[in-house]
Amino acid sequence: MEPNQSTPLSTTPAPAPTTSAIPYSVKLYPNWTIRDSTLAEYEGSNSTTLNTPEPEHLGLLASGEAIFTYLVPALLHLNGYLMAVFIYRFADNEQLQSLVERVFILSSNPRRLVLTLWLYFGLGLVWLGVSIAYVTLLGVDGITVSERFLSFDWTERTMAGWATHAAEVLRALLIVTLFFHDLVQMVVIVSYGLMCYMLRCYLKALKEKLLLHTIEPLNWMREICEFRKLLHHLNTKISLPVASLTVLNLSYTVSSVAHLFHDMTACPINIFTASLANILLWLVIALVPFFQAASLTVTCRQTQSCGHLISIRPFVHRNTSSEDLNTVLLYASSLKMSAKLFRMPVSAHYLCFLVLVCFIGVLTFGMCLNISLGRL
Repeated sequence: MEPNQSTPLSTTPAPAPTTSAIPYSVKLYPNWTIRDSTLAEYEGSNSTTLNTPEPEHLGLLASGEAIFTYLVPALLHLNGYLMAVFIYRFADNEQLQSLVERVFILSSNPRRLVLTLWLYFGLGLVWLGVSIAYVTLLGVDGITVSERFLSFDWTERTMAGWATHAAEVLRALLIVTLFFHDLVQMVVIVSYGLMCYMLRCYLKALKEKLLLHTIEPLNWMREICEFRKLLHHLNTKISLPVASLTVLNLSYTVSSVAHLFHDMTACPINIFTASLANILLWLVIALVPFFQAASLTVTCRQTQSCGHLISIRPFVHRNTSSEDLNTVLLYASSLKMSAKLFRMPVSAHYLCFLVLVCFIGVLTFGMCLNISLGRL
């Protein structure tokens, strides 16, 4: 019953008041996670009072739904890690080593290829550094991840009897755990991007050698068969841990967008900037596999024109019989190759359309968001 609610007067003497547990006032935060909390409710805007007689559940209430906030993302990440370990350690069958050897043998500029591979690795390290810097230094609304972790009721009660150095050890352990969490994602997704890039280089080198007649048509078709085996290995095995981690990263991105537009009446500029940085951080790592797969699909479809290109170059292939030329023409035209994620071919047209729809949606919601320059 509310304190200001009127009660009917009675002439009978009131019973003696009984003692009861004083309800606790709990400030509910959004469904944030330790991994990527993006928007904290500030004083006077979206605070909610919850009366509960059980203080031991305050930590759970402050962290949101435990199953979908902690358990499901942890299982998705563990699933991606275990599949990656199994595939690269046991089910790879030296496919990656074979691809690297073929690409460097056929490449006309190995130095550029090495620089590009190091560029992929360097961009992965940059993303890893930005992610760790965000969760350790920026935090949300001036609160770092370790402080939010220590604000839980169960951590406060647990650390009450600990020494100060034990709390520091726990903070360091949390940061190290988050580092290895992001390291697994970076290694798996960068490995997928590197394999897509090497497959593109392999296919482009084969096309160039066929057009310059530095490889016989029959040998070219044999190399294409090897390429199809490597592509099948990419689509059926390498893409499995990437798909699991992509689902996790997309969920992080969508939840960050939902938290950003949770309250469209007023949003401080510092919260908006931190939330936007978090969205871009997870959006980049989530879309990288799709763009790499779409680029590989485009290269595969360009291979279908090899037969027509050698047919219009009679002086280059003047020593090749017409039967071999027709065979290459029919074989190249019948090639149906594409990179797949989630067992579905990834096309650049649909990917660009999806990115356009997402951009229009974010822009529309941004027009409805009132960003304040001052801190509320």
